[in-house]
Amino acid sequence: MKDLKCGQKNCSFNSGYCCCAKHISVGGDTDCKSYTYNPASLFEAGSDFASADFSVDTKVECAADCLFMRDRKCIANGITVHADHGSKASCLTFIKS
Repeated sequence: MKDLKCGQKNCSFNSGYCCCAKHISVGGDTDCKSYTYNPASLFEAGSDFASADFSVDTKVECAADCLFMRDRKCIANGITVHADHGSKASCLTFIKS
């Protein structure tokens, strides 16, 4: 998936609101289980102004009861992950099936 936007700015995989991980896992509760806290990114404003790099083809494994989930894989054209209280990141593209 090349269109994976992420609002969790303190994740080590986030670069200009783009997820640069090769693989992420979304749990049954729609939380991104691959979220990796990086306290240094809280102080780096450069990523807010950098162009997003959507060339990374991230594999998205999913366990949520979602319309876009097939065989534990996300088949959506793109997803958006949103920050929840600084300690979680949840899939906003989730649509209950």
